[in-house]
Amino acid sequence: MSRTFMFIFAHPDDESFTCGGTLIELAKANDTKTILYSATPGDAGKCGEPPLCQADELAEVRKKELEEAANLLGIDELHIGDYHDGKLNQLPHNELKNDVLKRIEAIQPDVVITFPPHGLSGHPDHKAIQLATLQAVKETKVVKELYYATFPQSLADETGNPAYADPDDSITLIKSFSSDHLKPVRKALIAHRTQHLSVERVFPTIYNETEFMKFNNKEYFIKAWQNPNYSSSSMLD
Repeated sequence: MSRTFMFIFAHPDDESFTCGGTLIELAKANDTKTILYSATPGDAGKCGEPPLCQADELAEVRKKELEEAANLLGIDELHIGDYHDGKLNQLPHNELKNDVLKRIEAIQPDVVITFPPHGLSGHPDHKAIQLATLQAVKETKVVKELYYATFPQSLADETGNPAYADPDDSITLIKSFSSDHLKPVRKALIAHRTQHLSVERVFPTIYNETEFMKFNNKEYFIKAWQNPNYSSSSMLD
């Protein structure tokens, strides 16, 4: 059975931070297609320290970084929106939802993955894309399942990352990966060169191939919604 998974986030690097291991796993599966949509090119992010580009060049630089990361993660299709970074929650009513809905209708994914309502970091863009995605998924008849890529509160307490998490007993799916499996995830994180300060803060061992570990090499999901006309078991498991 062929399956299409659509990952919907706000910025370049969101995909590698949240579910790079899952993207790699899906890329290796038969009859499976992965689509990534980043609503912004990340034009309001940092340029690196020291700067790797000028501020007015950042959008194009981050697009190229995301293209490299997507290739490392085996993503089949990459779509980058032209909304301004940091302003998704200021768009006219329903504009972002309608954009996501249009893309879902065009791609026809079986499963959609996005942020949880708190956005993990609390970033307004993360929260805006989550709400728009949830609304769009409920309006279309295409999607079978919606998942939030999240973290259990116990892990957040242990590591200090991310800023927001979900109760452990709300996690419905945990995916484990070998160190070998996560080698391309490490490279994908490094590919976001302008954002190295954030990457280094969350993953202090990022430049040490033998010591790198991504949150115990696990990724966590909440099954947030299921199409009432679809009664099969989890497609992401």
